[in-house]
Amino acid sequence: MPFRPEWYGPRAKIVGQGAGWVRVDYGCRGQGLVTNYFLLDGVQLCILDFKTGETLPAQTFDPDLIEITYCRSGRYECEFANHTVSCLPEGCFRVAGTHYLPVNFSFPLERCSAVSLVVDRRNLSDRSGALLCQCAIDIERVAASIGKQWRAAPAPADLKALFDRLYCAAGREETGWFRLQVLELLYELGRMPALDGRDCRYFDKKQVEAVKAVRDRLVARLDEKPAVEQMAREAGLSPAVFHTVFAAIYGDTPYAYLKKFKMNAAACALLESRCKVCDLALELGYSNASKFARAFCSVYGVLPRDYRKKRK
Repeated sequence: MPFRPEWYGPRAKIVGQGAGWVRVDYGCRGQGLVTNYFLLDGVQLCILDFKTGETLPAQTFDPDLIEITYCRSGRYECEFANHTVSCLPEGCFRVAGTHYLPVNFSFPLERCSAVSLVVDRRNLSDRSGALLCQCAIDIERVAASIGKQWRAAPAPADLKALFDRLYCAAGREETGWFRLQVLELLYELGRMPALDGRDCRYFDKKQVEAVKAVRDRLVARLDEKPAVEQMAREAGLSPAVFHTVFAAIYGDTPYAYLKKFKMNAAACALLESRCKVCDLALELGYSNASKFARAFCSVYGVLPRDYRKKRK
């Protein structure tokens, strides 16, 4: 399967290549790297590393692809033509087909590392098909499991270990090594119970946009006590719907997310400035340094002053 520039858009460019692989910079704000390994005729492995808040448009793909994507860290959000949105959480994988492509994709946590295996059924050569058959890999069974919805599920331990191994080997192992690992991955996927009934969860785009607007208001007012339920009602959402959609997008309750966001901001401030811990506590909405220190320790495992000392 050769490199397909139309899969990446006009801003993308090749930033590295070797025997059987190519690394592409998506051209987005921040970082958007995809390392592609061409393993068999019609079989390609992609290692994704994104650190961006940009929403990226989906590109043109062949009509008969199967995509198996595992989110190793962060979150992977897709918006569809029917104005619904779905998120692939950390530690989960999905099986998708090109008949139901998203119109754009983004990363709610502004970061995502993932492994994506692409099988182009129309371009599988006889040789590739024979090899898959010899390895007892039934691509048609995987294709049949997709149906009209994308399928998603938490990755079991053995499958997670395989995905992690593939991700960590990017840039270190030869293409032949990746070919063997991917054959094992396809074999394991073929042995799994069908993903029937495990559809991705879809949410209305307007609800998602309303939740994101509330989140932006929350992180813009870190020194204030959050009135989450009130903000949700002002955005036209019931508290129950707001909490459900928020957890689907960001992977946490609003309060847990806000606490981690504050502590991440605090960690940066401790290293990049000479601010006093008590002043930092007030800036982040804590009435005293002790409460702030306990919150920081619950996230980072050390007190703020010790974190600064160790990192310095």
